[in-house]
Amino acid sequence: MKRFAEIKAAHPSLFPETARVDCGEGWAGIVGSLLERIASTPGLAEMSHFRILSVRQDLGFMKIDAGYDGIYEDSLRPLFLLAEFRSRVTCEECGQPGHMRSTAGWKRCRCDEHSTPEEREQPPRPAWTLGRDTIKGFLWYDQAADELRLVDDLASIGMPAHMIERMARTRE
Repeated sequence: MKRFAEIKAAHPSLFPETARVDCGEGWAGIVGSLLERIASTPGLAEMSHFRILSVRQDLGFMKIDAGYDGIYEDSLRPLFLLAEFRSRVTCEECGQPGHMRSTAGWKRCRCDEHSTPEEREQPPRPAWTLGRDTIKGFLWYDQAADELRLVDDLASIGMPAHMIERMARTRE
């Protein structure tokens, strides 16, 4: 498993030593993949002046705070969203597959090994919860394909009818 210190050393201009890390090492690989994508896109890192400021856990999933020129939002935003959704199914402690769990109001993404006995009793959340409504439509993380995609037929991802109706009302 890669550690945050290794990733900082591999990408010092994108992930400086001063960047804060307030989450478990299990998500280091997700950040490493994000930085590889940014570094491999010709000119993107240099033109956008990209750099990570912090990586943290918030509401059970990873949030990355970064500085970059806002005109590159369309190029960088999908990469950040993919990293966020990957963290929702990756144990924050070890990087193994996990799922969102809740104890005493605290949400965390953990594998069974790093969960409390109470958390182990909690079933994985339905696949349709790995998405969010956007102005372009419902953006869903297809875990099997490891990609984000816009979904028109919400029933096809298992969303219950009452949730589809609720979303339709909020869009009006």
